[in-house]
Amino acid sequence: MKKLTSNWGLKLASLIFAIIVWFLVTNINDPVTSVRYTNIPVTLKNTNLITDQGQVYTVLDNTDTISAVTIYAPRSIIDSLSQNNIVATADIQDLSSLNTVSINVTTNKYSDKIENISISNDVVKLSVERKASKSLRITPTTSGTLSDGYVIGDVSTGQNMIRINGPESIVQTVETAEVDVDVTGFTSDIITNADIVLYDAEGNQVDTSQISMNAKTVNVNVTIYGTKYVPLKYTIKGEPASGYALTGKVDTNPDQVLIAGKNSAIASVKEIVIDDEQLDVTGLTGNLACTINVEDYLPSGVIFGDDDYNGTAAVVVHIEGITEETFDVDLKNISIAGEVDGYSAVIEDSEYDTVSVNLTGLVSTIKSVSASSLTGTVDINSFIQDSDNGELADGTYSVDVDWNLPDGVKIANTVSIYVKIEKKE
Repeated sequence: MKKLTSNWGLKLASLIFAIIVWFLVTNINDPVTSVRYTNIPVTLKNTNLITDQGQVYTVLDNTDTISAVTIYAPRSIIDSLSQNNIVATADIQDLSSLNTVSINVTTNKYSDKIENISISNDVVKLSVERKASKSLRITPTTSGTLSDGYVIGDVSTGQNMIRINGPESIVQTVETAEVDVDVTGFTSDIITNADIVLYDAEGNQVDTSQISMNAKTVNVNVTIYGTKYVPLKYTIKGEPASGYALTGKVDTNPDQVLIAGKNSAIASVKEIVIDDEQLDVTGLTGNLACTINVEDYLPSGVIFGDDDYNGTAAVVVHIEGITEETFDVDLKNISIAGEVDGYSAVIEDSEYDTVSVNLTGLVSTIKSVSASSLTGTVDINSFIQDSDNGELADGTYSVDVDWNLPDGVKIANTVSIYVKIEKKE
C-alpha cells in the first residue's frame, strides 16, 4: 500500500504525459478534419399531423434544402462518408407557433465517430392553411394559323371537367382551366393530347406546383373544315298592290357568304336559297326592307366560315309604280321579217307614216323609252301560213306588229300596219 501511494506526483505526471502522447500520436496518424456538402434535402416526418386536420402545408423559401452541411470527424471517417450518408429530417411534431420545424442532421454510419456537424440553416419554414377544392370546366382553345381555305369547326375534349386541390389562397385564384392546340398548317382533323393549364381572372398562368389535379392532360379533337363563297338567292312571294310591280332589283348585304364544312358537304352547295315569309310583297306600294337570318337556310353539315359574320342579311326588294304612255313610232322603225317563196311584200305607207303604241311598265323603265328607240317587225311568213291553204291573193293586208321591248315593258294595244303582198311572176 505504501508503494502505491509513494511518488504519486511523479505517477500523475506520467499519466498526463501518456495522455498527451496518445493524443499527439492519434492526431498525427488520424487527424480530425472536415468535409462540406451542399444542397442536402430535408425529409419532413409526421406530415399527416397537418393533413389529417384538413390543412395543407407549403415549404417557404426552399428551406427544406440545406445549402451547406459541414462534418467534422477523423480523416478515416471522413474518407468513408459520402453525401448519401447524410440524413436530414424535420419532425412536424416539433412545429412551432411560427410554423417552423427544427432540422436534425446525422449520418447513417459512424455517427458515434462524428465530432460535430454544422448546417447553414437549421429550420424548415412552413405556410400552413386550410385545404380547398374546386371543379372547373375545361375550355379548349386553338392557336396558330391554318392553311388558306380552311377554318376550325368544332373543338371538343374527351373530358370536360377537372377537379383541383391545394392551399385555399392559391385555389381561390384559379378561374379557368384551358387546353390549347396549335393548328398551324393543318388541313385535316386533329386528335391529340394537350396539357391542362390553369389561369387566374386576369389571364395569368397559375403555378401548379402546390396544386394537385385529377388529370394533367386531356384528349382534344379539332375539326378542320374547307371553305368557299356562295351567293344568296331570294324567293319573292306575292304581288304588289294594283298599279305597282317588282322592279326585279333585290339589294342584299352581304350578297354572298363564306360557308364551311366537310368537302363532301359543301361541294354541291352552289347558292343559299332563302324562302322566307318576310319576303312577301303582297299589297305593297313601296320597297320591302327586312333582315333575314341566313343561318336558318344553311344545308345540313354546313356552317359559316367567317367568325366575324353575325349570320344575318339586310334585304331590300324594290317596288315601283306602273305607268302607261303612248309613243308615235315612225313606220321606218318597222321592218318585214321572213320571206315566202313566190311572194313579195312591202309596207304600205300611203295613208299614214306613224303608228301609236301604248306601253305599260315601271315608271323608271318607261322613262328610258323613246319613240325613236322602239322597233318592230311583221312576220310575212307566219301571216301567209296562217291564211287559207297557205296562199294569198295579191292585195294589201293588215298585219300585226311584233315589238322589240325593254325588259319590264309591255304593250297595251295591238298595232297593225298595211302590207302590200303580191305573187311573183
